[in-house]
Amino acid sequence: MPLTLLVGSYSVQATDTFKARKGEQGFYGPHETYNPNVEEYTWVEKNAKLPPFPEDDNLIEFEVNSANPRFRYFIDAKSVSYTKEDGVVRYTVVVRSRSGANNVAFEGMRCSTKEYKTYAFGNGKGEFVQPRRSEWRPIIKNVNTLYRDNLADFYFCNPNIVNVTAERIVRELKYPTTEARELGLH
Repeated sequence: MPLTLLVGSYSVQATDTFKARKGEQGFYGPHETYNPNVEEYTWVEKNAKLPPFPEDDNLIEFEVNSANPRFRYFIDAKSVSYTKEDGVVRYTVVVRSRSGANNVAFEGMRCSTKEYKTYAFGNGKGEFVQPRRSEWRPIIKNVNTLYRDNLADFYFCNPNIVNVTAERIVRELKYPTTEARELGLH
């Protein structure tokens, strides 16, 4: 899975493919319907553009259910994108400790397979750098990464969100649905 990160031109290339057969998880893309004549679906990730490094004015804080109380969680509103062709939501997340230290990552999320990918990390100097490995991984629930599961369930992959767009996702983050509020989020 080659990944090219060109910080100067803000470009990320990915050539990851996904194949599935009927009945397997991920067989249908995010906007596909059943076609009995199709036996195989090949998923191809589209190129992602690396956003500018996040600024505090663009951060939207979101609550994480049962998260580590030492951290606060933010999404950079200007970084949120959704590519209908591959069904990937891309975003910059900022995890801030109570002392003010930031962990910054530019990530992607595939709702159809509930996976995430980290395209770049913040280096502490206001720049993104490429990780050693960038691959799709399952979203797991643990105290340090529960934010991904909550982002998937309530904001990015929520089945109640119709006609997914970046603007719609940002609106959900700013004004969460009843379902998220009932669980104590926001």
